Amino acid sequence: MPSRSRRETETYRGASGAYYGFTIYSLDEGLPRAAGIYALGARIIGPERWRILLIGETANFADQLAAPDCSSITEARRRGATHIFLYVSPIATIRRREASHDLWRSIRSPLVAWDHEDIVRRA
Repeated sequence: MPSRSRRETETYRGASGAYYGFTIYSLDEGLPRAAGIYALGARIIGPERWRILLIGETANFADQLAAPDCSSITEARRRGATHIFLYVSPIATIRRREASHDLWRSIRSPLVAWDHEDIVRRA
């Protein structure tokens, strides 16, 4: 039986103090059909350092992140994103959105996958 290689992971702490453990994928890999929070990032200054460019949430990573018309993902790629971080969570959409905002308030990525007015209300 072939051995599975272990995926790289990264943990970030939200503004609330909650921890979010992400599994890291290359942007070219197929993604799971699962709900959760995602972040697009670029590796900087060594293997343990990342610059997070985009934070968002979705009901299905595979569909949302493969959509060719997603302007925030296109812009993150243009700014150098090379990897996607997935935090799988089957919680309800509103709670997923609140969790992604909690994470954004801590990281303050330059791009988000939701309306700016929504950020202003929650920041």
